[in-house]
Amino acid sequence: MKKAKNLISTLVVNKFFWQLLLAVFMIGTAIFFIRNEHVELLQIREKLEQSLPLYVLLGIALTIGYLLLQAKMYVHCFLSLGKKVPVMVALRLFLKRNFISVFLPAGGFSSLAFFTGEIEEREVSKSQIHLASTIFGFVGILSVVVVAIPIMAFAVFAYQLQSAELWGFGFLLLLSFCFVIFIFSVAKKGKAYHWLGRIRPSMKILLDEMIEQQINRKQLWLVLLTSIIIEFIGIFHLYIAMLALGFEPSWPAAIIGYIVMVMLLIASPFLRGLGAIEVSLTFILGQFGFDLLAAVAITLLYRFFEFWLPLVIGMFSFISKKDNLLLRILPAFIIFILGLVNIISAITPALPARLRLMKGLIPEELLATSNALVMVFGLILVILSFFLFKGSKRAWILGVSLTLFSAFGHLLKGADYEEASLAFIALAILLYTRRFYKLKPHPKFTRISFLALLYSLVALLSFGVISLYFINKRHFGIDFELWASIKSIFKLFFLFDSSGLEPQTAFARHFLTTMYISGGAVLAFIFSSLLRPYISTPYNSEEEKVLAQQLVEKYGNSALDYFKTYADKFFFFASDRDGFISFKITRHFAFVLENPVCKDEVAMEVLISEFDSFCEANGFISVFYRVPQNSLEVYKNLNKKSLPIGEEAVVELTDFKLEGGKMKTTRSAINRLTSEGFGIKIYTPPIKEGLLQKLEQVSDNWLEELGQKEIAFTQGIFDAGILKNQTIITVEDQEEKVYAFLNLIPDYVPGEATYDLIRKVGDAPNGVLDMLMAKTFLYLKEQGFRGVNIGLAPLSGIEGINLTEKSIKYAYENLRPFDHFKGLRKYKDKFGPRWEKKYLIYTHSYHLLQVPNALKRVSEGN
Repeated sequence: MKKAKNLISTLVVNKFFWQLLLAVFMIGTAIFFIRNEHVELLQIREKLEQSLPLYVLLGIALTIGYLLLQAKMYVHCFLSLGKKVPVMVALRLFLKRNFISVFLPAGGFSSLAFFTGEIEEREVSKSQIHLASTIFGFVGILSVVVVAIPIMAFAVFAYQLQSAELWGFGFLLLLSFCFVIFIFSVAKKGKAYHWLGRIRPSMKILLDEMIEQQINRKQLWLVLLTSIIIEFIGIFHLYIAMLALGFEPSWPAAIIGYIVMVMLLIASPFLRGLGAIEVSLTFILGQFGFDLLAAVAITLLYRFFEFWLPLVIGMFSFISKKDNLLLRILPAFIIFILGLVNIISAITPALPARLRLMKGLIPEELLATSNALVMVFGLILVILSFFLFKGSKRAWILGVSLTLFSAFGHLLKGADYEEASLAFIALAILLYTRRFYKLKPHPKFTRISFLALLYSLVALLSFGVISLYFINKRHFGIDFELWASIKSIFKLFFLFDSSGLEPQTAFARHFLTTMYISGGAVLAFIFSSLLRPYISTPYNSEEEKVLAQQLVEKYGNSALDYFKTYADKFFFFASDRDGFISFKITRHFAFVLENPVCKDEVAMEVLISEFDSFCEANGFISVFYRVPQNSLEVYKNLNKKSLPIGEEAVVELTDFKLEGGKMKTTRSAINRLTSEGFGIKIYTPPIKEGLLQKLEQVSDNWLEELGQKEIAFTQGIFDAGILKNQTIITVEDQEEKVYAFLNLIPDYVPGEATYDLIRKVGDAPNGVLDMLMAKTFLYLKEQGFRGVNIGLAPLSGIEGINLTEKSIKYAYENLRPFDHFKGLRKYKDKFGPRWEKKYLIYTHSYHLLQVPNALKRVSEGN
């Protein structure tokens, strides 16, 4: 009961809930209005289909002009601030904002805060972008007022306007007045300015920059003029909709209908007035003598010009980007849908009129075969969609072929042009996204599939033919001849077509089921084997391992260089053998540990390009993990993307000491443990066997307590053979029981040290790791080191510049599963380190979906 009350109270105060409820109500009202007024939807569809093409094309041309003028508005808004933005960039900005405005609360205004990245790349500051967007939004309302005042004044005297229209116009005037007062208050640093500052303190800096910005008044007038032209295009659209549908056009109806529609659009809290505008515009048109059917048809065509067409173009503005995530997923999804459509279409009857038409043109046997092929292609397309998702080149080739065959199959089997259109759309998308499909088929499995095809065909077809030839007549009511047996089995096996075979007994039904299952299983295995991406396994000789270590000694400059020659890594060498890349393989990902080891940035760029070619040739996708910030320019030059993944902490040993207020907790822990008989011991190599056994017990206990397995890649595992040759620092009691330890490993940053494993037993006293860390730092300081790298704090320091980073930052700061990462950052921060950002480097946004699991596999693998 308490949970129910909490849920109800949450919904009551949830603004989004009420906005969504209102939007659903508006759409429901539109549906109820049409149903209640007995508007026959089929009649509306027929009327729209009879629209005059010339006027429809004119309306579409005006829509293109409308979009370009919206882009010009943005251009002039930025020019008013002294910044040049190309028309196409401004057009993409408008299309994207217009698209998401449908799904945002108060979308016409809230969408103005999005998609600033492309503009920022042109050296336009955030404050200038937001100010230009504010000008765009304000002038958009002002132009409606400028156009509406004379029109509404004329309408009051010439027509009997309802109170709703007058109230709407009053609301528009009030909204414009409030907007002016609000902007004036911000400009003068009044109450609105301080209110925004209280809501979000960081906004004050942005507001100050906006207030200080000089505005070109000439460009401001051009913004207003452009916006007024856009309003008249809206009026023309409504007028053209009347002409296109063959009705007597009315300028007053077009003008007043448009103004009322815009007022509703501005006032709409959600979905840009969807539903409410349709009802209101239909009602207004009715006031000017249009019957209900005509009013609804005009409204729908008008909304196509002004709402749906820009919305669809806006969607394509998202997926047209070269490496867009949606564009990468869409083909596999469309192919999957096409496969299902093929199957459903094949098992449902064609429309009688179309079927009669096709029977007059094409032999009936060909129609039946086309239907069976469409179903088989559908099954194959469903399988293909999975391999397209993986990036299989052969799946793409087969997908293109089958979508083409599917399109013609749908036309042949019953003139199903709707399904054929979907197939052609799928074909176009596959052709457009062909660059994404590079993974080669596995040669071993390809050979297996050909053998499977041969053996299975011989075995199953022989079995089937012989069985039908000798089967008793009573099972199917047919006495099969040899040729009839062969034809029937081929149709069963390849087309799943049992036409002409009517099972009369249980045995006959089981026989057909067996052939279906056998055929389906064999075909599925063959296609799976043919399409499975080829993931080769690299190999490095002992000589190459020695060379890699020599290159690390020669060019090493990172705390992670030690792990680049670890036993779990593969090496890719530069063509001149003067550098290498350390990586691990997991399925089709090649995970590279940090930067290449090479002479300089020029050599690094060449080596990365060579490695990418190697990956493409072998079916790998390259990802670089924990790359330092100062190397980002190299990857940017190679058209790669970066994502911050955390910060690495480096303690400056020259300033490190236990005295002072900041180290009070650590100092107290050390004093307490010392008084209880615990102490630090330092063991230099070679380490004795007895100590290694103690360390192994600590390590095993630590893993058991955490419920974890050994992980590698950016760190080592417990290996007595390796630890035997490294310096070990332990915390022990007076009986020499080891409670915690760490092992020092080579760090190739000059003057810097680092460690690998740091582990403790479950019953270790509080503060034991503080003591181990602090005493280790003091020991390293005595040894002459200037700094110590204490590792990565994952997800720390992410600023949230784009949507991906904002999502990660939100998860890090608010979600419970990420509390461990925050705790790790807090613990390391007590030693006062400097923080260095680390990045993940990747090529396509789509790969980010798979990276977390791939990294997990890389870390847990041997």
